[in-house]
Amino acid sequence: YCNCLFVFLLSTNVLHVRNCPIDCASIFYNGVRRSGSYTVVPSLSGMPVEVYCDMDTDGGGWTVIQRRVDGSVSFDRTWRDYRVGFGDLHSEFWLGNDHIHDLTARGDYSLRIDLEDWSNVHKHALYQSFSVEDEEHQYRLHVSGFSGTMQDSFSWYHDKQGFSTPDSGNICAEISHGGWWYNQCFYANLNGVYYGVSLGPLGPDGIVWYSWRDSDYYSLRKVTMMIRPRSFRARLSP
Repeated sequence: YCNCLFVFLLSTNVLHVRNCPIDCASIFYNGVRRSGSYTVVPSLSGMPVEVYCDMDTDGGGWTVIQRRVDGSVSFDRTWRDYRVGFGDLHSEFWLGNDHIHDLTARGDYSLRIDLEDWSNVHKHALYQSFSVEDEEHQYRLHVSGFSGTMQDSFSWYHDKQGFSTPDSGNICAEISHGGWWYNQCFYANLNGVYYGVSLGPLGPDGIVWYSWRDSDYYSLRKVTMMIRPRSFRARLSP
């Protein structure tokens, strides 16, 4: 879904894109209501990006930036992998820090995190403000304005932290086997090792939301991280 008008300006060698959605909220406003993969153009450079749109949760219009469901994709990856993104949009993936930066640099975005444990208990967190700086600034995180059905284990501890990966020299990333906004080391780590139920639910390097239950390092079964403009209103759409 992307009928874009490309205009190439020879004088500046810049590819401009018009009439193309910048995110899943734009696609929603264009009348699309089915969740799935779509093409958007979030950056001013005009490079198209394939994303997964959640058109069902809390009114829809969400651009999914991360998903964990079954351990089929390793998140023990390099800085480059996390920069450009990896995985399968219909399964497990990280959208890519460059893309996340491009999206959140276009306006005011909110972040929703949905978690599910091995007892099929589902909870969510909503952050009214979410953005990620560019690579030059280590994809520094800005997240605030918490509400939800679980306690906050993310914004109060990880806000304003730079991103780290196991190959970037950060000991927290090395021992946690994943890329994240670590801070000596974490209270939330949603890119940790996927521990199947057969391996037991505990692991300090697992998929952790510290306040989930009495077992501080309980490793979760499913995660979805997704963003949309803070001003999004489903009822204003056709």
